[in-house]
Amino acid sequence: MTTLKEQLKTTGKYSTILENNGIKSIKELLQYFPRSYEDRSFIQPLSELVLNEKGIATTKGKIIEKKFSPRRGRKVYEYTFTDEQGQLGQISIFNSGYLASKIKEGERYIIIGKPFFKGGKAFFNQPEIIPTTDTSEGQSIIPNMGRIYPIYSELYGIRPAWFVEKIWTVLDKIEDLFDEHLPIEFLKEYNLLGVKETLKNIHFPENYDLQKAALQRIFFDRLLRVQLHSLLQKEEYEKKSLKRFDESDPRREIIKTFIDKLPFTLTNAQKKVVKNCIESIHDKKPMMALLQGDVGSGKTIVAAIIAYYMYTLKNKQSIFVAPLEVLANQHHKTLAKLFLPLGIRNELLTGSTPKSEKERIKNDIREGRIPIIIGTHALLQEDVGFHDLGFVVIDEQHKFGVRQRAVFKKFGNPDILQMSATPIPRSMALAFFGEFDVHIIDELPKGRQPISTKIISENEYIKLKPRILSKINEGQKVFVVTPLVEESEKLEEVKAATSEYREIQEIFPELKGKIGLIHGKMNSKDKEETMTKFKNGNYCLLVSTTVIEVGVDIPEATIMIIKNSERFGLSQLHQLRGRIGRSDIKSYCFLETKKKTGDSYKRLQAMEETNDGFKLAELDLKNRGPGEILGTMQSGQTDIPIEILSDLKFIEKVQEGAKWLLEHYPKLKGLDKLKIYLEEKIGDILA
Repeated sequence: MTTLKEQLKTTGKYSTILENNGIKSIKELLQYFPRSYEDRSFIQPLSELVLNEKGIATTKGKIIEKKFSPRRGRKVYEYTFTDEQGQLGQISIFNSGYLASKIKEGERYIIIGKPFFKGGKAFFNQPEIIPTTDTSEGQSIIPNMGRIYPIYSELYGIRPAWFVEKIWTVLDKIEDLFDEHLPIEFLKEYNLLGVKETLKNIHFPENYDLQKAALQRIFFDRLLRVQLHSLLQKEEYEKKSLKRFDESDPRREIIKTFIDKLPFTLTNAQKKVVKNCIESIHDKKPMMALLQGDVGSGKTIVAAIIAYYMYTLKNKQSIFVAPLEVLANQHHKTLAKLFLPLGIRNELLTGSTPKSEKERIKNDIREGRIPIIIGTHALLQEDVGFHDLGFVVIDEQHKFGVRQRAVFKKFGNPDILQMSATPIPRSMALAFFGEFDVHIIDELPKGRQPISTKIISENEYIKLKPRILSKINEGQKVFVVTPLVEESEKLEEVKAATSEYREIQEIFPELKGKIGLIHGKMNSKDKEETMTKFKNGNYCLLVSTTVIEVGVDIPEATIMIIKNSERFGLSQLHQLRGRIGRSDIKSYCFLETKKKTGDSYKRLQAMEETNDGFKLAELDLKNRGPGEILGTMQSGQTDIPIEILSDLKFIEKVQEGAKWLLEHYPKLKGLDKLKIYLEEKIGDILA
């Protein structure tokens, strides 16, 4: 069996780099796609050079003279060439004896670079130089050089031009290595290129229409595998028809009594979500719902109402799963205030729960003595058995992996409500949560005031000292947020939380002993202790990294200063800002930055202009891509570009296609090649 090195006729160094980066075969090399393209379809004489959008021109010439001209310690190789009209040009190559040795007098070359003109002569410094013929065989290395040219990303020293040459030499292998995994009638129905034609036109497109069609097929496939995964999961989850609640059960009225006794009034948006979820619960299939709501919009109370409903009607257990212990503790306290006065027991189960207490709680859960259980992912990993689990709430769903969420199937397919305080644009919600019913709380609780946000210059917050001390004397609290945990050589200007903490202590000697520090490198116990001290008033000012981003509820926090705010994306800034303004007291967010121009400053201006998380999420999708919004859930999916994730019509087309396939080929029966493709890309989702 020939090795990749032998097949490509390359060096051991290059083959090792490829293999270390997951390219171990010709097939995998052919799936290393260009990052962009250059239009080299116009090879022009020097007198008619036209620059493309990057200022690059393409010409062709014959080398008529070469000379070596060292200058100030630099090796300079100069070549005079003449184009087809006899006009002279000059090429200069710096410090590259190897490249210079490849350029021969009397040979013709394609010259691609940024020209400048002097004395009627065109000069190219360090251009790309491509021979028009392979001197060993007299054949064009890349035929019809006047074409759309692929630009590959450099890979640890392997130049883009190397990929062009090697992929061209193995392009004919596509026919043998790739099989079409979609039905022919499906390709016709959705106007898609076949996989072989797609690969050829991804690497060396014949024209821009085919290049666009090839990209569309690639992105269609990438979204299709996500959609099929979602729909297959949903089919599997809904396979078990459940005995649902009786629509006429008079105890349904009990929910109204519970809501009326709440110490606050639900918003119309909350009431609508409760109504829709209860309707889903009465369906014959398990509910799979995604609840989106801006920070502080009251998602937890909606989940609590549904949990109460499940218990009072059918004695079903509910679990609330949070990604962090601090958030699980917070949920426990919130739910205890609601349920304990009604005699409904709820317990907290996390990794920090003492062993003896943990065993007692787990035994009571199995016996059905605990209706409401709150915890972290430990609930999924440990041997927790439920008496009759009916409802699962997953908070900050993007912090959980697909496999963790799938665990609940073994508990009898309960109703699932996933909550997210990270606003997800509609197109992305459809792309990545196609199997879920999406509910939105787009209204803040009554009495909440909009947070005022202002951009300030570096260290301008020192001028805020009188205001900060005044607010602290009134019992209010302050966050100071910094991007990093410790100093970094690459980010010297970014102040770390530790150095910021020392600086704040110097600026506010009046607050000695009242300033706390929290960051991601602290252990869970220390973080919990610090947050408790801040919540209870032992600390009135907290210096923090983004560890406070998720779910912490401090109603007295009314001021936030975000240092080096230009380093954060909009979604993250909005999440941070949501840690204040959680009461009826007016709150203020100050965005400190050195910059007054550029895209990062525009992000900060957007924060000044709106508190609408969905508007900011749309902007973040366009400016920074899906990773900022999806967080850790994005693994394997951010190879879909922003313009595709923003294209609602395209995503709807893919979703329609996924449904078409499952309708015409239930469980993809008869589509073995598609199953293999999905298993290669996603793993064992079809198992």
